[in-house]
Amino acid sequence: MPSSKDRTRLGILILLGVVLIGVIIYRVRPALVEGVTAGGPRLAQVGSYQVPALGWNKGETRVVPSPGAVRNLFTYGAPPTPTPDLRPTPTPLPTRPPAPPAPTPTPVCFPGADGGCLPAPPQFNLTYLGWLGPDRLPIAVFRDGEEVIAVPQGESVKQRFIIREVGPAAVTVGYTGYAASVTNNVPLAK
Repeated sequence: MPSSKDRTRLGILILLGVVLIGVIIYRVRPALVEGVTAGGPRLAQVGSYQVPALGWNKGETRVVPSPGAVRNLFTYGAPPTPTPDLRPTPTPLPTRPPAPPAPTPTPVCFPGADGGCLPAPPQFNLTYLGWLGPDRLPIAVFRDGEEVIAVPQGESVKQRFIIREVGPAAVTVGYTGYAASVTNNVPLAK
């Protein structure tokens, strides 16, 4: 036997169903009444939407194009005129100015011991290894291939180079036949 709780739920459910059917009839009834009372083949209108009538009206004459007025797709004619390009014309890329001419090297003049002009001195190709002796008379140590050369300050090496100053990190080398101001610093080898 159903309980009183189940009966109450069933009653509420039936009441809601009746209310729903009433709302539907109330909303659709005006459209149904208009369609029935007009007495024509007019379709029912719900809301603002109307179903269009399809087909031809027998009172109007149908226009059929004549065969001469239609363009034949299989014949060639003049090409259509091109559509104008409305894009702006691109700005040309900036050009580089011409490169300046290469400078002409001026002849290098090194002062000689007699005051004349001499060409560039020879390249010093010995490796400086360090120094020996007391601070008042240092001796520079060089490597020439497999040979080790020890030269005191103020002496010449290979008759082309003069050791002007010996230091712990570099040696100052002068050249024979050149002024005392023409020197080259040779760093300590690593």
